[in-house]
Amino acid sequence: MNRNSLRARVTAFYVGMLAVTLIFFSILVYVGVRTYLTKSLERSLSTTVRNIEADYLAPLENKGPAWFQAEMSESYPSGISDPFVRIFEADKVLYDSGDLRDPVVRISDLPHPIQNEELNNFHRTFSSTGQLLMIYTVAYNLPSGRLILVETGASMEPLQHLLHSLFLILLIATPGILFIAAVGGHMLMARPLRPVVDLTEQAERIGRKQMGERLPIIPSGDELERLSLALNRMIDRLEEALAHNQRFSADASHELRTPLTIIRGELEALLQMPALPAQAMDGISSALEEGDRMSRIVHSLMTISRLDGGGERMEMLPVELASLVSVTLEHMSLLAEEKSISLTCQTEERVYVTGDAMRLKQVVVNLVDNAIKYTPVGGAIEVQLFARQQRAVLVISDTGIGIPAESLPAVFERFYRTDQARSRVSGGTGLGLAIVKAICGGHDGTLSIESVEGKSTTLRVELPLLELSPREISDLYPITTLNPKAEHVPMEQLYEKPVEELIHRRLKL
Repeated sequence: MNRNSLRARVTAFYVGMLAVTLIFFSILVYVGVRTYLTKSLERSLSTTVRNIEADYLAPLENKGPAWFQAEMSESYPSGISDPFVRIFEADKVLYDSGDLRDPVVRISDLPHPIQNEELNNFHRTFSSTGQLLMIYTVAYNLPSGRLILVETGASMEPLQHLLHSLFLILLIATPGILFIAAVGGHMLMARPLRPVVDLTEQAERIGRKQMGERLPIIPSGDELERLSLALNRMIDRLEEALAHNQRFSADASHELRTPLTIIRGELEALLQMPALPAQAMDGISSALEEGDRMSRIVHSLMTISRLDGGGERMEMLPVELASLVSVTLEHMSLLAEEKSISLTCQTEERVYVTGDAMRLKQVVVNLVDNAIKYTPVGGAIEVQLFARQQRAVLVISDTGIGIPAESLPAVFERFYRTDQARSRVSGGTGLGLAIVKAICGGHDGTLSIESVEGKSTTLRVELPLLELSPREISDLYPITTLNPKAEHVPMEQLYEKPVEELIHRRLKL
């Protein structure tokens, strides 16, 4: 999961807020339960003292010590009572209920109460065996003026055990709740974010094949609807600006073709004139060269404008790319031989794509021509074609002069040149890679480049792979099927049967 995604950040915020809430709630529960249990124990001790005062100490002088001992023994038997009870008159023990059980606490080891600040207050102390006790001591005056100290207490061990168990439950339950909340929140976020995902996918498809597509409007009345409307308005403005630029490029290119043709014709006619001075001949020849170069630029600009604007009609048919690449490289091998450049080709058999064979051949020609142009004498160019993950991949590597790293992001821009890789002396117009990129975009493909200055350059073209059955291959390419040893299939024989017939048969299957 991407930690920086909106889904992850919302889930993290939700879990964080829940964690703070659970921790605060756990603290409140723990403190509340501890306070409740402590107050309950205090009320129990206070009630015991009041009962002893009202039932046994008030009639003590009238009924005598024997009655008092018998009644106390019956109500608070020795060794069983909880809380324990001790009653003193000066240093004399009037009654002692004995030690506590479970846990065992020796009450006889506790010091006798004295008249200090602990009287009429709850206080805590530790027994000789380490148990924490809560003790409540009250001074009671008999009608005769005799002072009686009533002490009652109980062990706090059960209370502490209960609080410890509660702490463990909260400690274990809180992370578990947070984990379930994180998983559940991440899954639940998929539904609210689904419209955003749909918008993203639709936005990715807009403009790939044709202009005029728009994002679906989400009728939710909230920010998502406003976002889709705002994006559509932005696309309208962008398409309007792009269309204006394309019209300008197309119109300017079209208007320049006629003057350039006339200029070329006039210059060629001048060259035919007899007895022209050498200087005039050189000037006319130079003007013709520049005119030819400008004609190529105009033609390339028109091509790019048509490709970008969808005005270029491409016949999108099944193409066996391996044969197309092999045949093209065979035709260009003479250019490589002139510079003693090694041109090798490694292709997998029967790599099929859907596209315009002429335009795909133009991609190969432009890229290989660039590689030959910028590779020094004695260099090497390697062309590879293979299929990977539903993509046809064409890789062209050379041992040429390379491109500076800072120039790589801009090499596909129109008229862009670097000091070394795109010199005007080489005769390039700066539009070759722009045309290749436009053709790849028209085929739903991608074009990328890697280069090390002074060492090598690698261009990678990826196109959607077309899966064909052996029967369909046989129908499309009967020559290859009948003569599997043939090295190449002639370009004019690539399509011997109508594609509509193949598609119709495929739908039936």
